[in-house]
Amino acid sequence: MPRGGRRPKLWALRSDRSGSGPITEAECTTCLDGSGPADDGRGPALWCLAHAQETGHTGFRRIRTDFFRASCDGTAAEAGG
Repeated sequence: MPRGGRRPKLWALRSDRSGSGPITEAECTTCLDGSGPADDGRGPALWCLAHAQETGHTGFRRIRTDFFRASCDGTAAEAGG
């Protein structure tokens, strides 16, 4: 047992499904202009195609952000540790 008699807590990371879900955006790798964030990938993909047609720029970076939360699952002793 650690000093002070306190057992270490076990923490876990889990997907956070309470929000909007993943956020997708696109960025031109030539001029760094961007699509802005969207709840689906369709808007940023269409932006890429329109931007390519307007500018001739063909390289893009897709940025996908998802969320997770840490939660305490108890102590190591409870988990058999």
